[in-house]
Amino acid sequence: MSAPQPSKGVILDRAELATVLAGLRLLQAAQEVPAGITDIQTDCGEVEPLSLEQIDALFARINEEGGAA
Repeated sequence: MSAPQPSKGVILDRAELATVLAGLRLLQAAQEVPAGITDIQTDCGEVEPLSLEQIDALFARINEEGGAA
């Protein structure tokens, strides 16, 4: 697997931000993640999926930094 690449900044409106945060919580709560979602989560196997703790930290970071336009 390749090294993680820095992401580009994205500005989200309130609905988009809420959707991303809801998606992270759904991912945490999922008993089983569908293959198509795993492909997105791992960039088709290029990166390791985030742990539950990492998802929680990401949720907090996004929620603190905002992103609303």
